[in-house]
Amino acid sequence: MKNSISRIFGNYELPAQFIWSTLIICVLPSILNLFGFDFGVHDRVIDITKLNSLNYESQQNVIYYALAGRFVHIILVSIAIGIAFLTIILAFVDYSIKRDITTPIVGVALFCAGLFDVFHILSATQLLSITTELVDISAFTWLLSSGYHAFILIIGTGMFLIMRPVGKTSDERSNVRFVTFISIIFVLLTFLTINVLLSLKRLPTSAITGKFYTHPADGIPLLMYFVALVFVFPRFYQRYPSKFSLTLILSLFPAIFTQLHMAFSSQIFDNHFMIAHFMKMVTYVIPFCGLGLNYLETLRNEKVVITNLHQVAEERKKAEELISGVLNSSTYAIITFETIRNEQKSIIDFRSILTNPVAEYLLRKIYNYPFQESLVNKKLTEIFLYVKESGLFDEYVKVVEYDTLFETQHFSKRLNKWFYINAVKYRDGLVIVFDDISEIKTNEIELKESKNFIEKIANNTPTGILVIDIEKLKPIYCNKELLQILGITEEELFQVDRLLLNSIINGEIQLNADDYSGRLYAVAEGQTVESEYRFKRPSGEWRWLSSRRVAFRTDFHGNTTQVLSVIQDITERKHNQAKILKSEYKYRSLFEQSKDVIFIINRDGDIIDINQSAVNLFGISLSELKHANLKSFFYLKNDWDYFQQQLIQRGNLVDQEETLLSHKGQRIYALITASAQYDNEGRSIFFQGIIHDITVLKRTEQERLVSQKLDATERVARTIAHEVRNPLTNVNLALEQLKLEINDADDSYDFYFDIIQRNCKRINVLITQLLNSTRAEYLELQKKRVNTLVEETLELAIDRIKLNEIKVEKDFMEPDCEISVDDDKIKIAILNIVINAIEAMQPQRGVLKIKTHCEDDKAIVEIADNGTGIRPENLGKLFEPFYTEKQNGSGLGLTSTQNIILTHAGSIDVESQLGVGTRFILKFQRV
Repeated sequence: MKNSISRIFGNYELPAQFIWSTLIICVLPSILNLFGFDFGVHDRVIDITKLNSLNYESQQNVIYYALAGRFVHIILVSIAIGIAFLTIILAFVDYSIKRDITTPIVGVALFCAGLFDVFHILSATQLLSITTELVDISAFTWLLSSGYHAFILIIGTGMFLIMRPVGKTSDERSNVRFVTFISIIFVLLTFLTINVLLSLKRLPTSAITGKFYTHPADGIPLLMYFVALVFVFPRFYQRYPSKFSLTLILSLFPAIFTQLHMAFSSQIFDNHFMIAHFMKMVTYVIPFCGLGLNYLETLRNEKVVITNLHQVAEERKKAEELISGVLNSSTYAIITFETIRNEQKSIIDFRSILTNPVAEYLLRKIYNYPFQESLVNKKLTEIFLYVKESGLFDEYVKVVEYDTLFETQHFSKRLNKWFYINAVKYRDGLVIVFDDISEIKTNEIELKESKNFIEKIANNTPTGILVIDIEKLKPIYCNKELLQILGITEEELFQVDRLLLNSIINGEIQLNADDYSGRLYAVAEGQTVESEYRFKRPSGEWRWLSSRRVAFRTDFHGNTTQVLSVIQDITERKHNQAKILKSEYKYRSLFEQSKDVIFIINRDGDIIDINQSAVNLFGISLSELKHANLKSFFYLKNDWDYFQQQLIQRGNLVDQEETLLSHKGQRIYALITASAQYDNEGRSIFFQGIIHDITVLKRTEQERLVSQKLDATERVARTIAHEVRNPLTNVNLALEQLKLEINDADDSYDFYFDIIQRNCKRINVLITQLLNSTRAEYLELQKKRVNTLVEETLELAIDRIKLNEIKVEKDFMEPDCEISVDDDKIKIAILNIVINAIEAMQPQRGVLKIKTHCEDDKAIVEIADNGTGIRPENLGKLFEPFYTEKQNGSGLGLTSTQNIILTHAGSIDVESQLGVGTRFILKFQRV
C-alpha cells in the first residue's frame, strides 16, 4: 500500500496545499479528542409530565433541544447528498468539454452513492418506514450506504480497467450511448437495491455492545476502501490520468477515517458518530473539488491554446510578410506556375500564379511585351516566348512529373544572353528562379582569356616563377623558365622532397625544419623576403639565384596559404659585379684620398655618395652628408637652380665658380666641375662632379686687390693733399690779408668770409680723413678680451641706441678669449659698424644682434641688424672711399674700418639681404 501511494503521489498533479489540507482534516478531529474536545450530541429524554405544564413555545424549545443531535446528523448527510448531486452535474459539464467518458461514469457512481445516502437519511429520520421492528435503523442504513459507496465506485472505475482503453474517442454517438447505458444501469441498480431493502421484514443487527469496537460490520466497507486504494484507483489513475481520478484516490483517506470512527461509535450521535458523518461529507467534497480543478485546468489549457494560436497566427503572419519581403527584395526573378493539363492528364502548359517585381521588370526589359497587365495568370509560353524552341519546356515538365531539380546556365541564341535557371516542383506546378548572367559569363570568359594570357606571359618571362603550398611544403605551379634555371624537369620538381625544395629556395644554406618553415611563415605574416644564394644543379654546376617571395593566396582569416617566389638567374651579373668591384677598388682609393670634394647626386640634388674631403669643407659628418641635399650648401637658391639647369641642358660644367655655405654658415668659394650620366634612352639619371675649394685663394686675391686699392688711394690722396693744400693755404692767407685791408667797420663781407673759411676747413678735414683712411696705422698693441672690447664699444654708442630705442641682443662666448689689438683704433672700427647699423634700422623696431665666438685660432665678432639691407650689386663698393648711400655721409667710415682691421691682420666680411638686414663678420687672430 505504501509503495502504491508513493507511486501515485510521487508525481502528483494536485496542489500540495490541497493534499495536506485533506490529510490534516482527516486526523484533526482525533487530535482534538485527545485534548478533550467532544463533537457528540447525546439524546436527551423528554419528561412528558413536565412537558404538558409548559406553554407552546417552551415545549418546542425542549423538543428542539432533545433533537439537536438528529438535526446535526441530517445537516451533514444532506450536505454530502447535495455535493453528490452537484458532482454529477459538473462531471457531465467536464465531459462536454473534454469528451472523456470516464468522468461522467464515475460522476454517476457518486450520484448513485448519494441516492443511497438519501435512503439512509430518510430511514434514520423515520420518514421512510423499512420495518416495524425496533432496531437501530440508522446504524444499518449507514452500513448499507457506506458499503454501496465503496461498491459503486469500485464498479464504476474497475469496469474501465477490464475494458480496452476508451477515454477520448472521436465517435460521439458511441460515447453518448455508452454513458447513457451505464448511467441507467447504475441508477436502476441503486433503486433496485433500495427496493429490496424496503421489502425486508426483518433487519439484521449491525451493532454489538463492546468496550472498543461496537460496529464490526463496518469493517466490510473499510476493507473495500482499502482494496480500492491499493488496487483499483491507482491503476485507474495510471490508465486515465487527471486531477479528478487523482482526487478519487485522495477521497479514500477521509472515507477510511469515516469507517474507523463509525466502527468505534458506541451510540447514536456520539463523538465518533458525528466525526464519521463529517468525514463522509469530506469524502464527497474531494472528488467535487477534483472536477473543479479539472475545469480550471481545462480553462487554463484553453487559454494557453488560444495564446499559442495567437502566437502561431502572428508567427504565420510574420512568416508570410517575411516570405513576401524576401520574394519582393530578392535580386533573382521568381515565378510560381501551376500546371495546365488536357483530358489525358498530360501537361500542355503552365499558368503563373505568383511573380516578384524583379521578374516583372527583367522579363519586360528582355521581351518588350505588347501588354501592360501583370504576368500573373499568363501562360509559360506567353511569358517565355522561345521556351519550347530552346528545349526548356520539356525540362520543366520533367521537374513536375518526376519531382526532380533542374538547374542550368542557358544561352539563348535568340536573345544573345546567358541566363541562370533553377526549377523545383511546388505542389502540382513548379517555381522557376532565373537571372540574367550575361555580364558574369562575359567576365568569366574574359577572366579565362586573361588567365591564358597571364600563363603565356609567365611561360615566356625571363624569370622563374614558383608557387608553394605552405602547409604541405610542396610546389603547385612553375613556369618553363624556372625549369631551365634549375636544370630539372617538371616531374622532378613536383616530386621533390623538403630538402631539395629548401635548396631551391635557400640554396646551399641548408636550414633546419623550424628555420625553413619560419622563413615561409614570415611571408605569411605579410613580409616580403628577398635573398641571393648559390644553387647546385643536378649536373653539379653552381648558379647564383635571386629570389623574391611574397604572399600569393590567403584564407578567410587573412593567413597566407600559398607563397609566390620569383627566381632569377643572376650568375652573369654576379661575375660582372666581381669584375666591377675589382675595378672600383682601384679608383676608390683615389676617390677617398682626393683633397677635392668628389660627389655623386641624383637629379634632385640628393647626395648618393661623397668623399671624406666634404667633411672638412662643410663641417658635417659623412653619414649626415649622405642623407643631405647638395642644394642646401649653395649660398643662394637661385645659384643652385641655375647650376642644375645648366648641368641638365649642357651635360657638363667646367670650373663654374659658386658660393657655398658650410654647416656653420661660413661662405665657401669653390670651382665646380660636373657632368651628367645617362641611361640607355638618353635620360640623365645622376650627376657626378668635383668641388675645388678656392676660398683661401679668393680671400688672398681680395686682400691683394684691397691692398692695391689702398696703395693707389694713398698715392692719390697724397697727391691731392699736396696739390690741394698748397693752393688752400694761399687762399687762407689771402683771406686773412683781405680781412685786414677791408674796413673793419663794414660787416657786410663777414658772411662771405665765413663761407670761404668754413669750406676751406671742410676741405682740409676731408683731405686729412682721406689720408688717415689709407695710411698704414701705427698700432700700440695690447691684449684685450673680446667680450670686454665689444661691451666698451657699445658704451660709446649707448646714447644713439637709447635715442632710437634699439633692442640689443648679446650672444657672447663663454669663456672669453683674448686678441692683440690697438684698443682705441679697434673701437673706432667696431663703432663705425655699430653706428651704420643703428642708422639703417627704424627707431623702436630695430634689433641689434652681437655674437662672439671662437673657431680654431680665430676670434669672431658678428654684428647684425634688421635694417633695410644692401643691394647685391652694391656690396662690392662698401669699402671704397667716398661711397655712401647716406645723405650726409663722407663714404670714408667703412674704408677706415677696413684699413684698421686689415692692419690688425684681421678680416671683415659682409652679408646682406634686401629688406631683411645686414651682418658684418670680423675675424681676429687669437693670442
